[in-house]
Amino acid sequence: MAAPSDYALPFRIEGQNVNGRVVKLNALASEVLSRHDYPEAVNRLLGEALVLAAMLGTMLKFDGRFILQLQGSGPISMLMADYTPQEGAGGLRGFAQFDADGLADASRENGDLTSLLGDKGHMAFTVDQGAEMERYQGIVPLEGANLADAALGYFDRSEQIGTAIKLAAAPLLLPGGRTEWRAGGIVVQQMAARGGIVDIETPPERDPDHIDDDWNRLAILLATAEPSELLDADVSGEQLAFRLFHEDGVRVFEPRGLQFACPCTRERVLNMLAGLSDQDQAEMQSQENVEVRCEFCNENYLFEPFEAFAQRH
Repeated sequence: MAAPSDYALPFRIEGQNVNGRVVKLNALASEVLSRHDYPEAVNRLLGEALVLAAMLGTMLKFDGRFILQLQGSGPISMLMADYTPQEGAGGLRGFAQFDADGLADASRENGDLTSLLGDKGHMAFTVDQGAEMERYQGIVPLEGANLADAALGYFDRSEQIGTAIKLAAAPLLLPGGRTEWRAGGIVVQQMAARGGIVDIETPPERDPDHIDDDWNRLAILLATAEPSELLDADVSGEQLAFRLFHEDGVRVFEPRGLQFACPCTRERVLNMLAGLSDQDQAEMQSQENVEVRCEFCNENYLFEPFEAFAQRH
């Protein structure tokens, strides 16, 4: 069976209490981003958010939809990416809301996280295990120069598990003059005996005097990963993990395929419309047509008012 082109590759560093993931979004990055007409700064941040959602979503210790949401007071007011486990390849999707005039400022087009989302933003990690299960959610202030820094802030505050992350997303010029987006990333994380949302195991006994030094060295090695390595489809996740951590020994596991997936359907939209209040329905019935657009996949659903609200009566 051919290896997927878009995937999350789990690995473990031998002799250390450390797990990791390499995420490669090749065709998938363009597939998601091309559904929207976003400026480059928004595409770049959303591309990194898709990688982070795939990274953490495939590390969950229980099945559930993983939702990453950024909200702020800057030109980008909201950005969301989510990962849904499913048979075959896990599903990814995302969207953003932004003020185009604010993003037109050249300093913001290439700015850091604060310039894009403002200085009062926050990041939420949510795990939705279904209607009968309790949601897990962690919310932290948006801090740091980029999304990787903000994610590290979450783990420092909420999980208190040593974590190092590197993310990248960029448009690449391909043969024939075509431009396509690519996104990728790598994470390593210390394992712990309990707690948190990630898939962690009870580690073997080790000399505590060496743990901090070993971890700091691994974090430094991860920082040497080049954006080009994260984005190049010809550099596999396995090659990257071995390049960085071969001196310690790396064991890689079966990659988990990723694909675009949005569960919206005409029937689901009709059910949503049927649940609107009488006042909202009365206002919409005065229109010639009822149009609903899914922000994730940008699909438009058009209904006549009678069809849209027939289920209510």
